[in-house]
Amino acid sequence: NQTLADGVLDLQRAGIPLVTTIHHPITRDRRLAMDAERRWYGKLLVARWHSFLNMQQRVARELEHIVTVSGASKTDIIADFGVDPSRVAVMHNGVDTQLFKPCPEVDRKPCQIMATASADTPTKGLQVLLRAAKALRKTRPDLSLLLVGKPKPGGDTEKLIDELGLAAAIQWVSNVDHETIVQLYAQSTMAVVPSLYEGFGLPAVEAMACGIALVSSDGGALAEVVADGGRLVPAGDVDALT
Repeated sequence: NQTLADGVLDLQRAGIPLVTTIHHPITRDRRLAMDAERRWYGKLLVARWHSFLNMQQRVARELEHIVTVSGASKTDIIADFGVDPSRVAVMHNGVDTQLFKPCPEVDRKPCQIMATASADTPTKGLQVLLRAAKALRKTRPDLSLLLVGKPKPGGDTEKLIDELGLAAAIQWVSNVDHETIVQLYAQSTMAVVPSLYEGFGLPAVEAMACGIALVSSDGGALAEVVADGGRLVPAGDVDALT
């Protein structure tokens, strides 16, 4: 990472036109990961993994032209990295609407909620969704979750699923192509993006493009990205998501 960063700055110093993308400051991921980790040695591992952040901050301050993917990310980059606001431009991510589109010929399954999330990444908020699903199943016992991802065997997500007794209500899918994802959206009743923080939130945009009802947290850029295209709830709030 250090060699790559120095190479980027060398290009800029040589007068070569250069635009660099920073999706979002990883400082936000580190903060949420630290908050989620209860074990002291786990916090040390989180800190060690994020040790590149000092380099990212130093390089960001020296870049003359930065593109990021949302207004929220721009605000966070300026706040966390001390970057001159005039050097940061926003260019939202797009979605291929020839691929991600409604499939009216596909019948939706009643009470199937779909979410795309890295199962054991704290920022993705899957634990919030699992707790909300547990609460909902008291009155909607047929509710099921279709989760695009793969939990770590024996990890925190699997432990929580066992604790909540949700294993039989969850279908995991992973390593699937975009065409399959579109079909899964078409089969589901609702999409949920429960993230605690997103620099953009591509699953939310893909869900909206597929015409499925969407409930999303307002974490990071999601309020900006979803706007009036779905129902927004406070990030991390189990009751609100329920």
